[in-house]
Amino acid sequence: MTLDLIFSAVLLVFSVYCFFYIGGADNGTPTELGAAAWPRVILTLMIILLIVGIVNMFRKKNGKLPVSGEGFRAFLHSKLLIGMIICAVTAIILPYIGFIPTSFLFLMAYGVLLGERRPVVLLVTGVVATLILYIIFQGPLSIFLPRGYGFFRSFALTMEGFIGMIPGL
Repeated sequence: MTLDLIFSAVLLVFSVYCFFYIGGADNGTPTELGAAAWPRVILTLMIILLIVGIVNMFRKKNGKLPVSGEGFRAFLHSKLLIGMIICAVTAIILPYIGFIPTSFLFLMAYGVLLGERRPVVLLVTGVVATLILYIIFQGPLSIFLPRGYGFFRSFALTMEGFIGMIPGL
């Protein structure tokens, strides 16, 4: 419980910092959303949910803050920490290997973390979800997705060519 509270508080402070930091880079106009609009919407929702979570933690314990080393040890062996590591690695490798392979690897790794053990299900889910995300970001949202460098850039351009051949996209 203590670790959850500390994690939520740190994440809340970081989210508020990011909200204002991103706001300084906004290039939107009164009639058009800028580059910072969607990240700020997501951060606003995250800040609200973190505040609600922190308040609920205190309400469950009647305002008392339990301190325990067991909570920290449990956190080190939890799926939450592994999920955070997977997300961090994904964020680090995204610019280098591009969106398509990163998204596929992320979905496969998270599927394993959530308990899926069938390789065919992991492969199909990873490919289909990556394709859907790519189409949504490149199509209606018009968001540039990183292509990576070297071989990965060539791979991304080839995949974009194949996806572009699908009628209606």
